[in-house]
Amino acid sequence: MPRNLYSPRLSDDVVRALYREGQRRRKPMTVVADELLRSVLAEIPEIVPLHCVADNIVPFRVRTSPDAA
Repeated sequence: MPRNLYSPRLSDDVVRALYREGQRRRKPMTVVADELLRSVLAEIPEIVPLHCVADNIVPFRVRTSPDAA
């Protein structure tokens, strides 16, 4: 079942900074963005904790083998 998720537009300078940081860390910029956002959101007490948002949290970009199904 396809999921329609909101994809926010990021400023060009933010995308460039994420790309450079991804190169420095040798990780895809989307993984760097996910890690940075999670660390900042975890520090804000007024926000619903990420672990409470969904029961089936899957790490970003997990690939499953076709035999796993």
